[in-house]
Amino acid sequence: MSIVEDILAASPAAAVRTQQRTLRRNAIRALRPGRTPAGIVVSALLATSSWTVLAVAIGGLFGAPADPRLGSLMSLTLGDPVIRSAASAMVVAGALLVALALIPGRPRLIAVETTDPLLVIGLTRSGLRRTLSSAARGVEGVEAARVRIHPRRIEVTVITRAQGTGELLRAVGTAVGDRLAGLGVQSRQDVVVRLRRTRV
Repeated sequence: MSIVEDILAASPAAAVRTQQRTLRRNAIRALRPGRTPAGIVVSALLATSSWTVLAVAIGGLFGAPADPRLGSLMSLTLGDPVIRSAASAMVVAGALLVALALIPGRPRLIAVETTDPLLVIGLTRSGLRRTLSSAARGVEGVEAARVRIHPRRIEVTVITRAQGTGELLRAVGTAVGDRLAGLGVQSRQDVVVRLRRTRV
């Protein structure tokens, strides 16, 4: 086969992988938490400061008597330490808000594959932990199982009295991997199985 034929033969599989990657990325983006609390704080601060500045400006234009509490604020200059510290605090708060906007949050739900590209379904982390621990407990010889979901791996700790650990670890890994594949979880986390023995 020529190079062009190789590329054409491999293109359907590459297109499927690209489509799956795009669907996974869109699902994770849709399930990321919003920045609602930060947006509410910023909106409240902006609204309060804008209304205060507007009220002072309108009062000054129409000659309304100024509030005595505002007299000390109006006499401040840019060189005063209060203004400098307030400006520094605003710069730090602005940098934190920009960092909060740029750093993606951890999704609350774990994306699950669907046949409809416009539909996004997710599992809760606690629900996935319970499902995977029940799959691990279904393996013969496992007395108890605990699952932890990390960003790059799924850690399964099993408690057993069995002596042959190699086959048990492989069986637990297979059972958990099959359950993940059956659920259609869209994640690239490796499954790590750890063993803990109970005293007889």
